[in-house]
Amino acid sequence: MTYLAFLRANSRFIGFGFLLTMLSSYGQTFYVALYGTEIRAEFGLGHGSFGAVFSTVSIIAAVSLIWLGRLIDRVDLRRYTAVTLAALTGSMVVLSLAHSLWLFALALFVTRLCGQGLAIHIMGTAMARYFPHDRGKALSLSGLGLAAGETILPITTVALIAAFGWRDVWLATGLVTAAALLVLVPMALRGFERRHSDYLARQSQSAGQPGAARDWTRLEVLRDSRYLGAMALLLAYPYVATGVLFHQAFIAETRGWPIELLATGLISMAFMKVLTSLAIGPMIDRSGAVRLIPASALPFIACFAALGASDHPLMPYVFLGALGVGIGMLQPILSAMFAEMYGVRNLGGIRAMSVAAMVLSAAAAPATFGFLFDLGVSIETVAIGCIVYMALAALLALLVLRRHQDPMAAND
Repeated sequence: MTYLAFLRANSRFIGFGFLLTMLSSYGQTFYVALYGTEIRAEFGLGHGSFGAVFSTVSIIAAVSLIWLGRLIDRVDLRRYTAVTLAALTGSMVVLSLAHSLWLFALALFVTRLCGQGLAIHIMGTAMARYFPHDRGKALSLSGLGLAAGETILPITTVALIAAFGWRDVWLATGLVTAAALLVLVPMALRGFERRHSDYLARQSQSAGQPGAARDWTRLEVLRDSRYLGAMALLLAYPYVATGVLFHQAFIAETRGWPIELLATGLISMAFMKVLTSLAIGPMIDRSGAVRLIPASALPFIACFAALGASDHPLMPYVFLGALGVGIGMLQPILSAMFAEMYGVRNLGGIRAMSVAAMVLSAAAAPATFGFLFDLGVSIETVAIGCIVYMALAALLALLVLRRHQDPMAAND
């Protein structure tokens, strides 16, 4: 089925996934980082201390995601989504009003949990679960919502902060999310009962067939060497991407680039993410996501090679564009691989556990990158370290994931 035919047949539910990923932008690192200068000035924080606050709330959010993300396997999708977006709305309103650091940190925790964590988790679980044959296309199309956010929000947010102040802009984002919760989500999920009934019928039919692929538990997944080998590489991506995006203002200052140049460079990242995501979806449907995991390291390596190579004004477009290719590959692969390898009955719990680990990895980046920069470690040295690790982890993943082709090895 082509993208156009697939979208026509499933426009509402794909629109639901698109909307969730777009709203997740408010909890993503790239968006919070746009307020970095104003937040540091408001609360008297340095690069390292602000990174430490951000990392701390992100770590707590990741731990919470392990339990909260698992509930999607038992709670109605509509109720789960409503509670998530209501909490996201409230947290951004509190961010706009907070005058003490502890209250700001508490609100930031909820924003990170519900935005970067649960909103993306809902989309990835729902698309992988309800589209068994066109999983790649569903994940790719829904994931474009984040690319839309990365295209629209950086330039508009920077302009709005300059015009109205950072507090009013956070308040406006809360109102946007409230409108989506009350109007757009109910429209997008109209007819969901039939889709869920079809899913339950498929599960019942599959359970009664001899030789059908079984559904793994989280404990079984943690014992699987394929999972551990893949995660050794996958955990690197949120760490390096977060480190770059969170400290984009410092990188721009060091390289002699105006911050507006990086803001426009994020558009190239979003553009490349869109192209890559659309290309990778049919590849996943044809050959599976697992085979693509080792190759996903190449654009991330190219990103850091470009970042460390030059301070030319075109370089932000190059390294952010490469980063967009990597993220465009990662998002559909991540959700599809768990469904391929471990089934969909416990997909929410398995995915929550894995995403939580990735959020923990990302949470370590602002503080560690920040302290390295405060100590005078050069961007070139940090880039080389990231390249070496990702290359070694990609080789490990390539060797371990070959076992995916051997069903007997998978049960060892």
